[in-house]
Amino acid sequence: MKISLNWLKKYVEVPWNAAELADRLTMLGVEVEGVQTLTAEFEGIVVAEVLTRDKHPNADKLSLCRVRDGAGERQIVCGAQNFKAGDKVPLILPGSALPPKPGEKEPFVIKIGKIRGVESQGMMCSPQELGLPNAVDGLLILKGNAVVGQSFAEYLGRSGGDVIYDLEITPNRPDLNSHLGIAREIAALTGGSLRMPSTALPPAAEDRVENRVAVRLDAPELCPRYTARVIRGVKVGPSPEWLRVALERVGLRSINNVVDVTNYVLMEMGHPLHAFDLRLVGNDSSGQATVVVRRAGEGEAFVTLDGQRRVLDAEMVVIADSHRAIALAGVMGGLNSEIQADTRDVLIESAWFLPSAIRRASKRLGLRTDASYRFERSADLEACDEASRRCAQLILETAGGVLLEGCVDARHGRSEVKRIGLRPQRVAQVLGVEIPESEVQESLVRLGLKPVGGSGGLRELEVPSWRVDLKEEIDLIEEVVRLHGVDRIPATPPRGAVGDNPFDARFDELDEARRLLTGLGLHEAQGQTLIASESASYCVEETRRVGLAHPLSSDMDALRPSLLPGLLDSLKHNQSRRESDVRLFEIGRVFVGGTAGVQEERRVAMVLSGLRERGFWQGSGRDETLDVFDLKGVVEEFLEGLGVKGVVLTKRAEAAGLWAESAALALGGKLPVGELGQLSPQAARRWDLKGAIFLAEMNLDLLLARRQQGRSFKPLPLFPGIRRDAALVVAESITHEAIVAAIKQAKPAHLESVEIFDVFRGRGIPEDHKSLAYALRYRHAERTLTDAEVNEAHEKVLAKLKEAVQAVIRA
Repeated sequence: MKISLNWLKKYVEVPWNAAELADRLTMLGVEVEGVQTLTAEFEGIVVAEVLTRDKHPNADKLSLCRVRDGAGERQIVCGAQNFKAGDKVPLILPGSALPPKPGEKEPFVIKIGKIRGVESQGMMCSPQELGLPNAVDGLLILKGNAVVGQSFAEYLGRSGGDVIYDLEITPNRPDLNSHLGIAREIAALTGGSLRMPSTALPPAAEDRVENRVAVRLDAPELCPRYTARVIRGVKVGPSPEWLRVALERVGLRSINNVVDVTNYVLMEMGHPLHAFDLRLVGNDSSGQATVVVRRAGEGEAFVTLDGQRRVLDAEMVVIADSHRAIALAGVMGGLNSEIQADTRDVLIESAWFLPSAIRRASKRLGLRTDASYRFERSADLEACDEASRRCAQLILETAGGVLLEGCVDARHGRSEVKRIGLRPQRVAQVLGVEIPESEVQESLVRLGLKPVGGSGGLRELEVPSWRVDLKEEIDLIEEVVRLHGVDRIPATPPRGAVGDNPFDARFDELDEARRLLTGLGLHEAQGQTLIASESASYCVEETRRVGLAHPLSSDMDALRPSLLPGLLDSLKHNQSRRESDVRLFEIGRVFVGGTAGVQEERRVAMVLSGLRERGFWQGSGRDETLDVFDLKGVVEEFLEGLGVKGVVLTKRAEAAGLWAESAALALGGKLPVGELGQLSPQAARRWDLKGAIFLAEMNLDLLLARRQQGRSFKPLPLFPGIRRDAALVVAESITHEAIVAAIKQAKPAHLESVEIFDVFRGRGIPEDHKSLAYALRYRHAERTLTDAEVNEAHEKVLAKLKEAVQAVIRA
């Protein structure tokens, strides 16, 4: 929201400069996002009076004039023909500059000079030369009551420069969404008086508004109050300069005097209003214009002021007449009832709408306006009539007309007066500093709260209607410290013992998991908790998906049952920007439905794609791509670092869901903890991904619960190891894990490690078989082994392999 310093000063004295005011607002809890200083306009231009106009002695089309500028008389040569002696015109004095002409960068500086041999001491101006609208052929003739010598900017209502503040107002403080709201805060801080704008109305016509307009609340739960006033005989036209400038400086476009007044009151008081052309509001059988506040019909079509056709639903509120909708309540008016150039009678709407209804309608239609912004955060229910009076007053001032007597005020129920108790001693306990009770009460009174009694150390205060955020005692204490000054609260060391919470240990475990994965070369990603149902269908069956009853969009209509769709979205984002070498992981919660309700668990997931490493200039020059064994290695290293033992991989027989081929991970071969494998082509097309993609996902809660946190030190070996190789021919179905398990079953003495270093299929190897080559290293911790000892242990291994996996030992 933007506010103008000049506008603000109409309601309160501001004792600080522009920068200090920004600091003060920040300390009050109002975030100042930007400050823009506007320089003074029309500098060096004054109101002047033409005393005489004579023919130029050396030119037929020029006039030689004597003008009075408030400080003396000047001689001006002028070529315009539309003025006479006695007229008042804008005069730019020598040394001042006019705005640059179209296509020019530099301003035009006025100097004393001779025109056709006669000295001219300034220049009388046209609207075009001043950059004003409503061009005329000649000079700009000012009103007869213009004061000679007055600055032209002041005459226009643009008194000097201005400072525009761009404020970010928190949703719980809707009372600050206006100049008066900010002025109220400043007045409370300084102790100054708040100058409320007058809402006094002139004598009304004899005809009463009730004879012309009726209001019916068909949805009182969505609109508990609606007021209507009528002004007849207005003249719609351009707004006066002061009104147009005020709106433009806070970012609003001037439309016409009637609409501009509603926007002015919006920015002044924070209460949205709307003006209807009364002749376009349909009448009932008695000829009386009827305003109906109702729910929209399901699928009802409506054209808003921006010319867009909107399809409404039954949860939206519309303002209607006896025939059709004429406004989308709290959001935007309708094209079928807008103020036009020939409008003569105006209906002023000032109402209060349920914030959740306006927020829902605004989001579903993708239509955000200044009105919806304020109604979504809750306007002041009690301000409806006051805002309506202020609007009527300004329309009469700028557009003329006659106000009908009275106001139609349709209201459902009455709002309860809110009272909150405050214990003065509690203020010191919470803030840690003594604030005199008199200062506490004075601060709250300056903010508009009213003491209404209390006893036994309890003070009761009545909360003003505009402070919807004040709900309990702690809120009042916050108000006290805001005015006292947060910066005046002294810093003190923490009191009491350091707490201990189970979450601290879990945080450390998660941090350790992140450290392990980043150490393995992966980058952390963070996806959305809400994903598309289509993406979720790749991970769980439909009966286990957790959908949303009221999703924001079709792309976010289900809770994620897996972290993998989010990682695939991140991978797609990278690949679409030509970054194919991607290694990502994510740690987060997933949600899966079932007969026992929604189950929530924390998981860790990984995705790898692209090259293992770039080819080096001294190497073969070939780039090697990642494969599933790279992912398997990352998973194994992660589990090893985490302290999880006994995880067994079992290849799945069939492809399913995201997977082209995959392997299940199970603790001890029985307790499932996750899955790893390669992305299926169908899923790759769904995410528009290229190349081989490798994925893994594990239940991190289960892994952390089963980890072995003990760490033991193992010294470096002092004696050399001895290597023996074993080349085996086994059936294609025999896995590496089965061979390692057989070697361990042999229990060879002093076996230190087993590593596979070659896999071969082809000539000399039977069909459906493969050749595997292993390196077995033997080592004794206290001495050097002999060949005989190693050969004996190695023979036991070979024998066990022949027995367990029917291996044929190659020479």
